[in-house]
Amino acid sequence: MLQLCQVQLELSANRQGRKIFDNLIKGIRYYLAVKAALVLIFLLPIILNVPLPFAPIQIILLEIFMDVAASSGFVAEGMEPDIMKRPPREPKEKILNKPTLTAIFAGAGCLFVAVSFCYLLTHYMTGDTVHAQTVAFAAWKLTHIFLAFNTRSMTQPLLKLGVFTNKVMDAWAVVAIAMLIIVTTVPFLQPLIKTTSLFLMDWLLVVVASFAATFWIDVTKLVRKHH
Repeated sequence: MLQLCQVQLELSANRQGRKIFDNLIKGIRYYLAVKAALVLIFLLPIILNVPLPFAPIQIILLEIFMDVAASSGFVAEGMEPDIMKRPPREPKEKILNKPTLTAIFAGAGCLFVAVSFCYLLTHYMTGDTVHAQTVAFAAWKLTHIFLAFNTRSMTQPLLKLGVFTNKVMDAWAVVAIAMLIIVTTVPFLQPLIKTTSLFLMDWLLVVVASFAATFWIDVTKLVRKHH
């Protein structure tokens, strides 16, 4: 009986250890992807000689609220269903291995494409820097959210995982969207945050670009799972 209890404790410790490490890797992938994307997003306008896509106050808000809050969502993420079926991890294997680096650059590419596309299209069509920056700010926040939800699992598509199975990340997403709506619609906040009101077509552009830039991640999971 005592031996059985010991085996169960060891199995439980192994399971929890794998879960913690799994979620740590997910958080690292997400956080570094966001930072890499931010660098790329600022490089392109400099090359094209156009205004930068974010005002300084917007960057501060993004740094304080988006990254840290989203990272806490990964801590609350549940255990992957196949976690105990995986072979033991090589102790000397680097955290930033090829799969992790691939995921980081893929995530960075999602953010870069969505934000740059929305910003440059709006900038060249309207010539209004504040308007274009507001569109970029909205695209950054929404793509952030979509990317975070897609990063919740390395193997499971979001629909199978469940959109509402991580209450912490759900709450963060709701607050982030509410904050975005407030800073783009409340008149006295707009001059402080350097935003302006967006039109319906702006919101449509942002939602479609943000979703399209991240949706392919789940497609690749489905393809891998099928094969």
